[in-house]
Amino acid sequence: MSSGTRAHRKNQTREALCAAAVSIVGEHGLDALTADRIAEVAGVSRRTLFNYFARVEDVLTATMESATSDMIDAIVARPADEPLRTSALVVLEELIDSPVFTQARALERAAGRSAATRRFLLELDDRQRMALEEGLRRRLGEDADELYVTSLAAAAYGVLCAVTRLVVSATDDDARAAELHRAWIRRGLDHLFAGFDESAAHPAPSPATPGTADTSLES
Repeated sequence: MSSGTRAHRKNQTREALCAAAVSIVGEHGLDALTADRIAEVAGVSRRTLFNYFARVEDVLTATMESATSDMIDAIVARPADEPLRTSALVVLEELIDSPVFTQARALERAAGRSAATRRFLLELDDRQRMALEEGLRRRLGEDADELYVTSLAAAAYGVLCAVTRLVVSATDDDARAAELHRAWIRRGLDHLFAGFDESAAHPAPSPATPGTADTSLES
């Protein structure tokens, strides 16, 4: 077997495990997620599961975290003089039909029925937001205003989460959901960048800029 074939099969197994985990949580909630159940649904052994993942929870989030990393890398790789909104929109629209958005919708539906799933997703959201912050620093430069970076990351991730919730509440049909996701992400980015002028990422230094000391005193 060639190395390319082995890599392809490994990727297929990994994707099958992730899809199984999302399916289980989507149907039965987070409490039903066990190594044995994931392995059964994916058609592999429990040992195989732990060859790929250290923890059961990692199986559930691997696809989304990997997709976020790929998305950030793709945005950073876009032309430096391209507006950030354009870069984000191009990359996100390419991902709409990928498994990650289907899984995000399934987990959002599950979170609506399970408090444990909702808490789990909130923890994931925090990691995703931090990853987005780091991606923005890479794109905008380490000298970018920290308040701008952290605020934009929080707002951008909030838009993605809000769109997913609205899509889930609007339809159970995945084909229709993908159409709505594409259209509403575009609208969400329009709203987002109406408030976040990219030129503000590198403001003129002032005593009020976060990270600098304000030693002035009012007379």
